[in-house]
Amino acid sequence: ITESSKRLHSFMAGEKLKVILEAEKIGNQAAGRKYGVPQLCVRDWQRKKEKLSSCNKNRRAFCGKRAQFPQVEVALADYIQDRHQLGYAVSTEMIQMKARDIAKEHGIPITQFKASRGWVTRFMRRNGLSVRRHSTISQCLPDQKTSLMGQIGNADQTAVYFENPSNTTVNQWCTVMLTILADGKKLPPYVIFKRKTLPKNEKFPPGIIVRAQKKGWMDNDLVIDWLKCVWQCWPGSLLKMPNMLVMDSFRGHLTEVVKERLKDGKTDQVIIPRGMTSLLQPLDVCINRPFKAHVSGMYTEWAATVVHDTTPTGKMKAPTLAQMYAWIIAAWKLIPEDLVVKSFKKCSISNSIDGSEDDALWESNDDVVSSSGESESSSESEDDN
Repeated sequence: ITESSKRLHSFMAGEKLKVILEAEKIGNQAAGRKYGVPQLCVRDWQRKKEKLSSCNKNRRAFCGKRAQFPQVEVALADYIQDRHQLGYAVSTEMIQMKARDIAKEHGIPITQFKASRGWVTRFMRRNGLSVRRHSTISQCLPDQKTSLMGQIGNADQTAVYFENPSNTTVNQWCTVMLTILADGKKLPPYVIFKRKTLPKNEKFPPGIIVRAQKKGWMDNDLVIDWLKCVWQCWPGSLLKMPNMLVMDSFRGHLTEVVKERLKDGKTDQVIIPRGMTSLLQPLDVCINRPFKAHVSGMYTEWAATVVHDTTPTGKMKAPTLAQMYAWIIAAWKLIPEDLVVKSFKKCSISNSIDGSEDDALWESNDDVVSSSGESESSSESEDDN
């Protein structure tokens, strides 16, 4: 806000509070002139001072869609606030279940009130609430004032398929271990091809680590190798700075050897419970799908535009290793840094503890990806109940 601003714009709650404080010092009319706000607005904001003080400082208005069942929202808001005061977090699913229970107590039939995820999103925004709570227990994120976003990482293995258009079966595939940091950086992809050995004279370009395994999948030994070649080779790890690594519950991540090696590198390992990676793992939520779509698009273009050698039976031969890892490198470069940053916030890993970034939790996965130029977002919206 500048003193020379003459055009009224949409003020956030924090800005409105600043105007209110100034009005208490120099009067409504003078404060209105200073910030380019009509005196009528200043008086209206003063009447809402208590509500403005308790809501998210980035909120702009209280005039959204009115609650159809206010009695449910009042009781549900009290429930969430009570849990926050006790230091407990609440999930979307918990909110949905509690809302349905409250509605049942008030005699509201389930046909009229479904407590959909869309309704939960709007309810939380209307009431200035968030799923987060102030950290009071030992299993919490490091203090964000002292922990850099570049010290928080996520790693996940995903299967990448190269399908032959002239054959209905899968011709080639590999496993790719992707690693990202909360500041937007991407570490080199670690690729495992299904074969016993790699060609002796094969030279791999920079920006990729290539290995062979008879089943083409990550095993305990390759997890250790990934730690040596990728996770413990980036600058933050080499400097032995405290860091955090989020991983799923794959058994290869849980061995004592892995735990000890991470501990030696000052890495706190955070394991996502089974069945929760689609909600809590940044790579699963935002990155893997567009990455694999890029690889698939490059392979399809190659298959359609290049004259290929064929097998004795007349089928198109599979692409070479060099072609496949070149597509993987190119696809990884196409993932924008801002999408990586948003993926951590979407999973509530790197959000500001004051709740100012909690709106990211309610964005659909498609919206997060499309805002980074990866795909078109869905235009459909959920019903309010």
